[in-house]
Amino acid sequence: MRFHTIALGAVFLISTTTAGADFAGTIAVTSDYDYRGFSQTAGDIALQGSLDYSHDSGFYASAWGSTLDWGDDSDAKIEIDYIVGFSRPVGDGEVSWDVGLLYYSYPNLSSVNFLEIYGGFSAKYLNFKVSYSDDFAGVGESAWYIDGGFNYGWENGWSVLAYGGYSFGSAFDRSKGLALGVPDYFNWGAGVGYTWKSAYIELKAVDTTLNGIYVNEDGVFENDLRGILSVTVSIP
Repeated sequence: MRFHTIALGAVFLISTTTAGADFAGTIAVTSDYDYRGFSQTAGDIALQGSLDYSHDSGFYASAWGSTLDWGDDSDAKIEIDYIVGFSRPVGDGEVSWDVGLLYYSYPNLSSVNFLEIYGGFSAKYLNFKVSYSDDFAGVGESAWYIDGGFNYGWENGWSVLAYGGYSFGSAFDRSKGLALGVPDYFNWGAGVGYTWKSAYIELKAVDTTLNGIYVNEDGVFENDLRGILSVTVSIP
């Protein structure tokens, strides 16, 4: 049985056997699905959604999905991610830590499925996380991703955000023939957001140090400077 089937089944089993639990979900549309600086939809619109579960103990789990466009020659049209983790506050609650597992799955292209572990912390407006996979994107090489960010919101619903990340490891090692086709690189983004009732609207600019040189003629895996507009509705 596939990992993601087991993981999703475990989420529902836990939810029916524990108290102090809560379900929520999201539906979103974005002008571009950006993953660590790379467009996953050739710079076009993506539809996304999630089902999220949380427990008073700090345990959480979710299933998240998005449409994809990796080019006409790719069978991957949808991404479904499964997450299980544990997060707890420290002291007065302004600082918290977070650890978990994230499984990326791509129906019809299971060869690129992979598992990632992560750990991090947040302190008021700041957050920091380290992620690691021993078989990143199914290329048989390991990869690290270190990222941090800033997010500040006002009572009137407006907020600002900024973040940066660095991807490196054997999967990006030039001596191994560039297993992913790209060297190690930085990505970053900055923008503004607005929350109105259950809707969140965000406009941000994203970029990488790769300067768009690893993009094909159809714009697949675009990674240069661009703007992204997204709208997310929380349920309930």
